[in-house]
Amino acid sequence: MDSSEDAVAIAPDVHKVISEDHGVRILEVKLKAGAKAEMHWHPENVSYVIAGGKMKVTKQDGTSAEVELTPGQVINGVDGYHEVENIGTSNIQTIQIEYLEK
Repeated sequence: MDSSEDAVAIAPDVHKVISEDHGVRILEVKLKAGAKAEMHWHPENVSYVIAGGKMKVTKQDGTSAEVELTPGQVINGVDGYHEVENIGTSNIQTIQIEYLEK
């Protein structure tokens, strides 16, 4: 992964680093209704949903899925590329813990 493809570099208005230390990086992720984060990369991670909503997730191969997030939901994410778009009417907010390579 080129650092220019990192989620924070691609969509700093969506991904904000709130802590980075000891092999983990914690992001506050806020995706406003109608907003989109272009294709970007995350390492293996886990996300906790604070404010839910409906989003479309598109993978690098062009396949996509609609996902409904609910407050309190925990999502385990694999490393890889994706694009996300908030297709609902509410703002989505999560805390994402990324496992960084040592």
